[in-house]
This record gives sequence, C-alpha cells and structure tokens, in this order.
Amino acid sequence: MKKLLISMLIILGTLTAYGKPNGENSYRLDRAVLTNEIMEKEPVKIMDSFKLYSQGYFYTEFKDIGEEKTIYHNWYFLEENGEKTLMASVPLKISGPRWRTWSSKNLFLSGKWSVEVVDEDEMVLSKKEFYVK
Repeated sequence: MKKLLISMLIILGTLTAYGKPNGENSYRLDRAVLTNEIMEKEPVKIMDSFKLYSQGYFYTEFKDIGEEKTIYHNWYFLEENGEKTLMASVPLKISGPRWRTWSSKNLFLSGKWSVEVVDEDEMVLSKKEFYVK
C-alpha cells in the first residue's frame, strides 16, 4: 500500500511538472488586480476607481508557465453606447514557475474603462472594469 501511494505521488508530481498533455496551456493566472502603485513587485492597494490624469497599473501573476509565452494587457475606454476603444495593447513575456508582471496606463479620459489579460490565442484570461473620475 505504501509503495502504491508513493508511486501515485510520483506520477502526480510528474504531471504537475510537465503540464497538460497535447500542447494544452498548462500555466494558470493566479492574480489579476488593478492598483495605483507597485512596490517590491507587489501591488500596494487594490483599486476599482482612479482620479483623472493619474496612472493605473494592471498587475498579473502566473504560475507553472513552462516555456516562454507572450500575454497582452489590453486597455480599453468604454463608450456610453457600449462600444470599446483600444487605448493600449502591451505585450509581456512570461516564463518559469512563477512570473509577476504589470503594465501601466496614463488615464486621461473620465468614464468607464476596462483592462484584459489576453493570451497568444486571443483568449481573455481575466477582465477588470474600473472608473476614472
């Protein structure tokens, strides 16, 4: 019984180390937050609204990435009629067992905004909406 348990743990450890089979994405997004400041690679305060003409940061943390990948932080201004205007698309390289990264945007329009983290296949991994007042 003990050998069976040890064998199962080894198999699970191997699957965790090498990710999912058939080329599926094995990495995961652990955190995605908006903040007004980054200190020592960590967000200082989680925000959902910002002052006009301030700077906003979108912070993301990934785990179990494996080989290098590119993700994008897409910043949008949301029009009152429901349309969204892409204001910035920031490509960011990620790799390794844990990767923290962020992008920033000068917020020069008041109203509703959103920022998305998107993978290389244009799949939205997370989306945060916020206001600029």
